[in-house]
Amino acid sequence: MPSLTEGQITVGGPCKINDPNGVIYTEGDVVLTPKPKWRGVPSAVLGEQDDVLVDGWWEIEFTPKSVWTAAYRNVLLPNAFYNYAAAGAPLIGAANRTINIWGADGNGFDITRGIITEMPTVYAGLGASVYDKVKMTAFLGNGNALTDSNAFLVPNSTAWSQSDYPTAHQEQLATLAWGSLTDWSSVFAEKGFKLTHEFKTNPITMGGVTIDQKVESYRGMLSFLPQQPTTPDLLSALNYVIGSRRSTNANNAVVTATGMSVTLYSAAVRQLAFHFDSKANRHGELQLVTAMNGSSTTRLAFA
Repeated sequence: MPSLTEGQITVGGPCKINDPNGVIYTEGDVVLTPKPKWRGVPSAVLGEQDDVLVDGWWEIEFTPKSVWTAAYRNVLLPNAFYNYAAAGAPLIGAANRTINIWGADGNGFDITRGIITEMPTVYAGLGASVYDKVKMTAFLGNGNALTDSNAFLVPNSTAWSQSDYPTAHQEQLATLAWGSLTDWSSVFAEKGFKLTHEFKTNPITMGGVTIDQKVESYRGMLSFLPQQPTTPDLLSALNYVIGSRRSTNANNAVVTATGMSVTLYSAAVRQLAFHFDSKANRHGELQLVTAMNGSSTTRLAFA
């Protein structure tokens, strides 16, 4: 009977992520997963019995710690993703971009060429952390052959250090101002404000292998349950006139909390609801979404 020893088991534990723009700690697990694309090998005799790996990448998923600092925002919310002057720019370009995962047990990975590809929902208010889940993608390294040991990543044994662990926590009461309109100067939400991203990209391939992504478009959306302004004010903001463009009724939406500011430029109402309910408030979810006429390239700002 084979003998069992605990030394054969990698215990694991937490990690921190070192991106070129800064170090990120997380609220929970970090999951690194290969994402292969297989093609079944056809056979008239036996049917599909095998597969060929025709494309692939790795993904890193995690929920960042609720820290509102420029370093965290530079990693999680890159300015080039939403304030671009023209669509089509690659996320990384012709270079390698190392991301390190440093494990508490001294076992981690060095990503050869990676970047954030799904930005987190940002929450301003009480009752939730400031970031939701995010995704990073590790593409084939620039100048690497598919057979290279570091084509995507290599293990590391970097020593763990918590000397830069952030002790702050962002979670404060927030309000919204929409332009300079009457009754919109300090709007409270029933449960806070959520900024989500309609961030579209297209793959960049070489020889059928995905090596990067390029920006197609970006629109931001602030969604919340408004406690103000009045129902007539909300109806006026909706501008529900067939044939009208939302951009004609757009204003800058600014959400502020202690130590935090989110500005969604040229935002207009896209959705609104009214509830007649014994539990819910009359004003249902309101969505302010980017509505630009092409005169500006600034869509989003943080401070």
